[in-house]
Amino acid sequence: MRTAIVTGSSSGIGEALSLDLARWGWRVFGFDLTAGDSPMTSSDLAGFGGSVEPMVVDVTSHAAVTAAVASVLAATGGTLDAVVANAGIREAGAFEETPAVDLKRLFDVNLGGAMHLTRAALPALRSTPDSRIVIVSSAGGLSALPGLAAYCGSKWALEGWAESLAHELFPQGVGVSVVEPASVQTGLWDAGTIHGDPDGPYASVIQALEDGDDRAWARALDPHSVSATMVAVVEGRRGLRHPVGLSARARFLARGVVPAGLQRRIIGRLTHQDPPVRSPRNPDGVIMVTGCSSGFGLHTAVELARRGRRVAATMRDLSRRGPLDAALAEAGVADRVEVLRLDVTDQASIDEAMAVADSWVRLAGDVGRLVGLVNNAGVLAVGPFEELPSDAVDRVLDTNLHGTFAVTRAVLPRLRGHGGRIVCVSSSSGLGGLPTWSAYAASKWGVEGWAESLAFEVGPHGIDVVLVEPGAFPTGIWRDEARHGSSDGPYGPMVDAMVVADRRAAESGGDPVVVARVVARAFDARMPLTRRPVGRGAWLRWAARGIVPFGLQRRAVARIVG
Repeated sequence: MRTAIVTGSSSGIGEALSLDLARWGWRVFGFDLTAGDSPMTSSDLAGFGGSVEPMVVDVTSHAAVTAAVASVLAATGGTLDAVVANAGIREAGAFEETPAVDLKRLFDVNLGGAMHLTRAALPALRSTPDSRIVIVSSAGGLSALPGLAAYCGSKWALEGWAESLAHELFPQGVGVSVVEPASVQTGLWDAGTIHGDPDGPYASVIQALEDGDDRAWARALDPHSVSATMVAVVEGRRGLRHPVGLSARARFLARGVVPAGLQRRIIGRLTHQDPPVRSPRNPDGVIMVTGCSSGFGLHTAVELARRGRRVAATMRDLSRRGPLDAALAEAGVADRVEVLRLDVTDQASIDEAMAVADSWVRLAGDVGRLVGLVNNAGVLAVGPFEELPSDAVDRVLDTNLHGTFAVTRAVLPRLRGHGGRIVCVSSSSGLGGLPTWSAYAASKWGVEGWAESLAFEVGPHGIDVVLVEPGAFPTGIWRDEARHGSSDGPYGPMVDAMVVADRRAAESGGDPVVVARVVARAFDARMPLTRRPVGRGAWLRWAARGIVPFGLQRRAVARIVG
């Protein structure tokens, strides 16, 4: 009898899938916090030969998931044919007014739950022929949705992580697929919260979201119609992405083909959003840049100062400011840059930096106010996901993803009154996954989905959101300690090939100053573009996104890495 684990199995899509798989003769282990409340009974499966065995498991706990998977493997003799990461929650409303703890919980469930399950199950999946990993994403993982910035970020992160995982697990005989349903009639709508003051600055976003939810519910899919597609995927239907429902298929076809700005205008009109207001260039005022101790951040601070901008250059450790000070002195612009300590993973540090920025307004008026933000701080951890330490994955997500959220939440109320621009330094990894880059890709895809969705909310306040997507450049992020994985393990040939390919890409990437100039132009442009790939590799991946089928991309990557 084939065996599967399904998370979020007590209701909605997870319940429907568990029952349908059991009717196809599968032995299903259902992981859910409320597994004991499931309405499923043995009579539902009489005569089908399969079974559903509910287990109380918190998918946000790595230890709990690991123990539960071990219990399943003990019961099955060590075999496991499929895992379905379905557990998910929804948080909606104004991003700026959503509590940070709810944002973190959203990602812990939607992304972390899938990661914990996959990590624990991979050894068994690799030893079981034709095994499958199925990730339940959403139409919100294909394009931005108003009022759902964090939710879309979590689903985009899932998509990027799964795409990278598909590359690295194909040689191991493990298939990876993503199912992207449109709105489905599940308890997800009732369990989530719409955050924000209905009389506050984002009142129109909240009202449009509530009205849109009513319209979406009226045409939402039945969970069993989604389950039918998922059963086919679990049974072996080929392909990485499987949109379900008309709106999901439309978003799938538009992905990477219809420009982000045009998509935003179309979706904004269909969902009755307030129209955006053109953001001012604000030649006076201060632009805050994170991660300025080296790399893109250092060059961006210098480039902005060269163009006459006042800059708040921030970094986690001020003892590493030497290279920045030297570069500023060489350019003759040290007097235009204030260096501050800011650790994007520490809310107290962010609050201290904002207090300093507020003091500039009291001292200098409009000249001292914040008019822009460059979210640049980031770290790297690469290696086969199964061999990536959990703390390395957490550090990447905390810095690249949650750090970006935290700093943006702090800056937004300081921009709303007069408008401004937010530039997120993403990566070409946010355009397409690569083997051994799953954690980093998740963080950058998450930023991209969140940023595109955030643009709906802040556009009416005269704030533009821009994504700069560099390819590989020789910066300080390429450290030996960022690499993980054994040459002697099951992923050894891939690890060795990717080390060579990554080094070759970085060495041929050109001068990082090119990226700094693109960031600076986003503040000088009359109408900044939403996406700006930088470098040949980034442009190729941008052009391939949504157009070149994943199977062809996988074969091209396999040829490159040998």
